[in-house]
Amino acid sequence: MDSPKKIYVELTTRCNLQCSMCVKYTAGSCIPECDLELDVFHHLLPSLTTIDNLVLSGIGESLLHSNLSEIIALARKHMPASGTIGVQSNGLLLDRDKAADLIEQGLTSLCLSVDSFSDTCSLNHETRGHSFQAVKEAVKNVNSAREFTSTRLDLGLQIVLTDTTIEDLPSLISWAATSGIDYIIASHLIQYDIEVEKENLFNSHSLEAIQLYKKYCAKAASMGLSFEREFNYYRKTAGTKTNDGFSDLLDSFFKEARHSDIRLNFNHIKPINSKRSEEIKAVLEQTRKIALDNGIELHLPQLHANHHRECRFLRDKTTFISANGDVTPCHFLWHTYSTRVFSENIQVRKRVFGNICEQPLEDIWLNKQYKIFRAEAEQYEYSSCWSCPQGPCASLVSDDSEYANDCFGSQVPCGHCQWNLGGIRCL
Repeated sequence: MDSPKKIYVELTTRCNLQCSMCVKYTAGSCIPECDLELDVFHHLLPSLTTIDNLVLSGIGESLLHSNLSEIIALARKHMPASGTIGVQSNGLLLDRDKAADLIEQGLTSLCLSVDSFSDTCSLNHETRGHSFQAVKEAVKNVNSAREFTSTRLDLGLQIVLTDTTIEDLPSLISWAATSGIDYIIASHLIQYDIEVEKENLFNSHSLEAIQLYKKYCAKAASMGLSFEREFNYYRKTAGTKTNDGFSDLLDSFFKEARHSDIRLNFNHIKPINSKRSEEIKAVLEQTRKIALDNGIELHLPQLHANHHRECRFLRDKTTFISANGDVTPCHFLWHTYSTRVFSENIQVRKRVFGNICEQPLEDIWLNKQYKIFRAEAEQYEYSSCWSCPQGPCASLVSDDSEYANDCFGSQVPCGHCQWNLGGIRCL
């Protein structure tokens, strides 16, 4: 039977923190504060009998929901015995009794967010920011609760990597190895604002694209030319005043790029900083060794975009339920908010295919519009905004007409999505 195998349910959009990197607090975001009503969750129960994974998390802090324990118990009762139930949390509300209750109700995976490795305070009340001390306290409480429960709970950390925090990654893994952590998920920053862009480690061009660009930069240098300077002049003059040598080199470059299906945004692609790249690789390799030696399941993101795009949500047959019961296809289209592609603000609109209060989830999953969306998205023939020579084109997804075609003729608004590039990962 064709049906979802993984379901994300947003229990609340409220949070007890106000992290600067959160989409909820970016200009242009339209995410109202609300909680999932227990009656709404009851509409989902018949659909849980065939799924593999349930994740009770979204934009907000799930532990703020007053019916969290009851929701977990209901899900456990209806899901297959092998099915997993996960919650992601900042951990601030997680005392020992609460942790024990969640485990007893059937929670199988708890992932604590780590936004900073700073240990200077338990909570910055001025900025409502998250600190590592709060995470350490939550881990201590969960471990205490696990000693008195017979049901297994996997405890994990979700780590946000930046150019600053990556230096502390090995020491964090070493701490995790002595603190009962079972798994660690590392993810790059989602680029919601310009400050995030500065700290971002992820290169939105594929390694193949960067290597090709580097190859032709070297060829140009051997001719006594700067590829970047000559190419900028070529564009400025529409190729009318390009010297013959560089014109031939550029023609060869374009032919090789087309042959290998490589697209590049020349305003943003840069040769690899060899020294910094080697430093980061050394840190990641040290991190892998520590995790392997201590039996920690480690998920590290790649540093460059996939050459061929892949959507994990499509691959895993995933669907998303908003706090009001709306059914949406992915994390990228879960809400209406503002994000960025390089220097441009992009307005993303929530894509809804139905509501579980009005139709069973299986019927929504199989309705014509949702099936067409998945089929078109799985072809990966939408615009390649993150590596487009002409991009970014904010109007393509910010247009007032609903779901207008992109420049490739596709109606799925996935060209600006950062998830399919391979650098973003969640529970």
